Amino acid sequence: MSQQQHPVAPHASKDLGIKPSINTLAQGSMFWQPDYREASPWLEHLPFLFWLVEALRPQQAVGLGVDSVAHFAVCQAASRLRLGTRCFMVGGHETPAGKQDAEAIRAYAADHFATISQWLEATPTRAIDQFDDSSVDLLLLHVEADDNSVDYLLDRWLSKLSSQGVVVVPGVSRREPGCLVFRAFETLKARYPHFVFHHAGGLGVIAVGNDLPPLLKNLLGALESVASTQVVQDVFARLGRSCQDKVTVRYQQALSQALEARVNEQASNLATAEQRVQDQSEQLQRVGEEREKLKVRLEQQESRFAQERGRLAERVSSLEEFNDELKKELMRQREQGERQAVEAREQSERQANEAREQRERYAAESHEYAQALKTSEQSLNQAQHEVEEHKRMLETRFGELAKLTSLLESNEKSLRSAHDENTGLTNKLQKTESSLQARFNELGQLTRKLQEADQRIGDVEKNRADLEQQLAQQKKAHSELSAQLKAANEREKEALNAVDERFRELAVITDLLEKNEAQRERLQRELEDTKAANQKLELDAKARQETQQQHEREIKRQSHELAELVKQLEAQRAPSLPEVAAPQVESPVQNSVAKAPPLTKRAIKRQVALIEKSQWFDAKWYLAQYPDIARDSKMSADPARHYLLMGGFEGRDPCPDFNSAYYLEHNPDVVQSGINPLVHYIKFGEKEQRSTKK
Repeated sequence: MSQQQHPVAPHASKDLGIKPSINTLAQGSMFWQPDYREASPWLEHLPFLFWLVEALRPQQAVGLGVDSVAHFAVCQAASRLRLGTRCFMVGGHETPAGKQDAEAIRAYAADHFATISQWLEATPTRAIDQFDDSSVDLLLLHVEADDNSVDYLLDRWLSKLSSQGVVVVPGVSRREPGCLVFRAFETLKARYPHFVFHHAGGLGVIAVGNDLPPLLKNLLGALESVASTQVVQDVFARLGRSCQDKVTVRYQQALSQALEARVNEQASNLATAEQRVQDQSEQLQRVGEEREKLKVRLEQQESRFAQERGRLAERVSSLEEFNDELKKELMRQREQGERQAVEAREQSERQANEAREQRERYAAESHEYAQALKTSEQSLNQAQHEVEEHKRMLETRFGELAKLTSLLESNEKSLRSAHDENTGLTNKLQKTESSLQARFNELGQLTRKLQEADQRIGDVEKNRADLEQQLAQQKKAHSELSAQLKAANEREKEALNAVDERFRELAVITDLLEKNEAQRERLQRELEDTKAANQKLELDAKARQETQQQHEREIKRQSHELAELVKQLEAQRAPSLPEVAAPQVESPVQNSVAKAPPLTKRAIKRQVALIEKSQWFDAKWYLAQYPDIARDSKMSADPARHYLLMGGFEGRDPCPDFNSAYYLEHNPDVVQSGINPLVHYIKFGEKEQRSTKK
């Protein structure tokens, strides 16, 4: 299907005619990547700094203030271009980053640029005398945003700048409270030719010298056209963002590695905690088993002690009964012995009294009773014999009593030994009870330890849940960082591809311009030859005049074709470089049916997918609203493609809430760019809060 481009506004060719081609500024150095990347206000301006060193080819470059990124970028460009440039960085002993970073800067300079790099540890005002007049080609002012000494430093160093001297100042676009650099730059703009980049805080380029290289003149000439300035600023802004993206990627990779190390550490801690929990669980299981064993042993000991206590109680009871019986028997024997002794003593005394009485009676009647005395003596002897028998019987009784006493004593000893044994058993029982109490105390301690272990297990489980939640959050953060890294890499690749494609297109247009210019010069020469011949040949004046008119019409036709090609390039650049504002067109929307600009198959596929995923396109509503499309099997098979290439420019609406004709009528810049109205709204218009219908 053939595709047509929107017609160019009448004043567009004039505007394009004064716009310098970016190809006149293109150099290979602007696509270099810095070897030394750190956070710095200069980071996104390094592609321009590479370009400036190649364009200026300085013999001596000086940076006032310590900024290793800009200094090493100048050293890298000078070394790669083999310029022999002497690169100086002027600053005090202490750097903003500290002593450790200062040593790292010196080490990097010694390793990579020992022959061209030098750090002058002095203030900028004291270092002025170390340089000859007109010897500095490139002066970099590393000043803070709130520094008001730009005018002073430039005035002091002005005599040291050469005839092609250039001064570069960062931070000229920062307008926050306290920022003063932009005011100093506004003052310098009125005195010297200049160029300004507004991205990354801004960068001001001041051309102090009068003998500038051609490329710098071309750069300063870009200020003659707003569109040219915007193109140059946009190209270097995109190239600078690629440097920033690489630093961001490096920082994110370092952050990702730190997060991975932290996740691994947390996983290790979690594994250690799980191992501790497992060990504590095993220890608790062992303690539980020991507790069960102790319970069984305690029950067995209690049963055995109860049996021993019963047996001891029975034995003590029997011993007490035997002791009582022995006491009773001893008392009975003692009473019986005492009673028999009393009876024998009474009987002996009675017999002695009787014998004495008889002896007295016999003494009185000795003579009379001699025979009777003998008889009495016999009776007395018999009585004495009986007394002796009674004495012997008493002695026997006393012997038996002594035996009973000894038996009683032995019984008492046995009872005392039994009592001692009972006391020992009681002590053993008390010791056993003390041991049991100790066991019970140990069991209570073990129970408390078990409860504490259960509590620690609960805490560990809670910590484990927290660790798992933190691990999940860190994994989520890691995946988000990975997605951001992937998106940043894709954006970088797309930006580089888009820039390469734009430069190839610019190169093609430049070739066309050069060919057209050559053809125009040839036609001009032919016109001049025709005029000279017309003076000589008046007869052929009319024919020569017709030839001249034909040549002029051809020139106009080719100029119109060239303008069409340039407009087509601008339209193709608009989708891929959204940050570049499309040139404003004052002409109204064309009444004729317009179609999409030429697109590659890949671009068509990408934009069709963008429309299909958008909430602003309803395929069923589109086919129901436009039956002519629904009847065509080819167009109805892919309604989003039809709307992208034709429907949007024919005034057809993708959904009830989006009016294509209204959007094109009220946004002439969209008409001029040639972008499908819905694609433009999705990419830019929605963010800019443009209206979609009346």
